[in-house]
Amino acid sequence: MSEPIDAMIINYLKRLNVYVKSDYLYLQEKNQAKLEQKILSTIKPNTCLIILDENGKSLNTLEYTQFIEDKISRYSSILFVVGDAYGIPNKILNSSNYLIALSKMTFPHLLARLILVEQTYRSFTILNNHPYHHE
Repeated sequence: MSEPIDAMIINYLKRLNVYVKSDYLYLQEKNQAKLEQKILSTIKPNTCLIILDENGKSLNTLEYTQFIEDKISRYSSILFVVGDAYGIPNKILNSSNYLIALSKMTFPHLLARLILVEQTYRSFTILNNHPYHHE
């Protein structure tokens, strides 16, 4: 964990909570079966499971905003999963509704979480005509 990056994630989550109830859960589990079970137990009915994966679909900010807008209209909640250095367990990958990529590059999972939260906040500001995003 990195305190400065965690502080930034928490800051963006607070901003995001103005628009939508948001939280983040950090699971640290080396046992793949236990990790799978922990993740699967957080999935509620009508949840959209989105996995961040470098092989997922690449979206620019406006495409991501449209993607999020579609998902919030179709699902009661969205659960993003960002893997650690060893990736995402196959059972979780196979349970996902969507795979998206932040980049073709590989990022440390802590930075990936920060980028995801910031881009999600940015999308909600776009959807709500807030001047945070500039074209």
